[in-house]
Amino acid sequence: MTELVRIAALGILGSQGAYFVTIFLLGRLMIDWYEWGYFFNTNNWFLKIANGFTATFFGIAYWAGKRVDHHNWFLKRIYLMGYLFVYIIIAMIAYDILDYFLNVIDGFIYT
Repeated sequence: MTELVRIAALGILGSQGAYFVTIFLLGRLMIDWYEWGYFFNTNNWFLKIANGFTATFFGIAYWAGKRVDHHNWFLKRIYLMGYLFVYIIIAMIAYDILDYFLNVIDGFIYT
């Protein structure tokens, strides 16, 4: 069971990183693509769940892309690489912490 949590965490962290790279390569096109699939000002639970799913898998990269969108082309790429570098470090730390707690849970279950 804990392996499924590890796989899900790696899937979420990996999709965020991949979306960072696509925003780095394609820029405004990927930001617009995210906004086309996101529903603003919703009262419907189904749309809120879809927004939560979208934000879980692509939200951090979208936030970083919107944050640097007002800069010129070169500075935007430099800042996105900085955000990607920080994201990779934080994602590795978060996964290591999650892995540690899952190993503790496995130790309690199998001993």
